[in-house]
Amino acid sequence: MEAIKMTDVCRFKFHEKIGKRNIEKQIARAIETAEYAFGQAKVRLHAAYLATNDKAVIDASSEVGEYIAQIFIGLMTRKVGEDKFSVERIRRSNEL
Repeated sequence: MEAIKMTDVCRFKFHEKIGKRNIEKQIARAIETAEYAFGQAKVRLHAAYLATNDKAVIDASSEVGEYIAQIFIGLMTRKVGEDKFSVERIRRSNEL
């Protein structure tokens, strides 16, 4: 399987470990929401992410990915509060 090269990403850092499972659950909700806006096929082609217990990276190199990142920000703001995490837009994969 070929590795995905993310060239434009949103990197999320959570100030406390909230768990990979919790992060992935909210990313899944954001991806599902994107399917309503863009269609399942387009989302399947463009959605990509990585998650750990206290970090997440969402590929924002497409309109779909940017939408997923925006929805994820809203979901996590409601779930943990906007002061409990930071988000940074990174334009080159070598900065990850």
